[in-house]
Amino acid sequence: MNLPQFPPLNPIALTAIAQKVGAHSARQLPSTGIFNSIYSLDERYILRVPRQASDFIEALRREVVAIPLVRQAGVRTPKVVLYDDSLEIIETPYLIVEQLQGQNLAGLNLAPEQTPQVWRELGRDLAVLHQTDSTDQAIRDFADYPMPDPRELNQNLALKGYYTALEAAWIEGWLEKLAPYALAPNLHCFRHGDIQTTNLMVEPSAPTYLALIDWGAACWGDPAFDFAGIPLQAVPMMLEGYREVAPIVDESLEARILWRHLQLSLYLLSRPPLPNLSWAERPLGMMLQTLRFLLDSKDSTWRQLVL
Repeated sequence: MNLPQFPPLNPIALTAIAQKVGAHSARQLPSTGIFNSIYSLDERYILRVPRQASDFIEALRREVVAIPLVRQAGVRTPKVVLYDDSLEIIETPYLIVEQLQGQNLAGLNLAPEQTPQVWRELGRDLAVLHQTDSTDQAIRDFADYPMPDPRELNQNLALKGYYTALEAAWIEGWLEKLAPYALAPNLHCFRHGDIQTTNLMVEPSAPTYLALIDWGAACWGDPAFDFAGIPLQAVPMMLEGYREVAPIVDESLEARILWRHLQLSLYLLSRPPLPNLSWAERPLGMMLQTLRFLLDSKDSTWRQLVL
């Protein structure tokens, strides 16, 4: 992937930024995503610096607007400490938030069935989030990032030789089965937009859910799409927690979730290997996990969605 560069950030600039919040040291942290470079300031704050392009800077601004709103609603996420768009120190805006004393779930390398309570707690937070209402036009203008129709992705992959017309026809039939549910008008809500294990903070010894972070993709859209970006195996556990807070009567929810998993899987499939990025950024992980879950599932709700 060809991505814009991060702004130059030398020790003098880092020190100046740290001093804005009374910190004295800065340590760069490994990046598992593609939007921001991340630094720990005195192990108390997280500094997020976006790439030098409008889309990445806009994502940072979304965080500044979204975080106070969702915290007020009761979603567990670190608070904003400082947002600076003066460009006095570096060439892009930057954001400083609280640093939690934990780690992201991805770093534990655990299968979903090993952390069921984490996924249930995430489901509870999503239910709170999806019930959040705001009359703020800035929030309602947060559009979802467009994704190609998965049927188009499927055809293009076959044309490029990733698989033959026979496999493409099978996938096409599966998508056509899900399309009436996925493309029907449905309730839109305020979404996180980037649920993945790198954005789930946990206390590692148990592990225990702490917070949902990284609100740069927050938007209005289909709530089903907040159940993607993570292994499909985790979704039933998330739905258990979700339904404890906000009972779901939408019979098409699982179908729309599966459509989104297939859409993301096909979108990622043409990428080269990306060993240093998160599971949800790699080309094959989501497709393999989706197929594995559907093969193993005994739940009739999911089994009936298999072609």
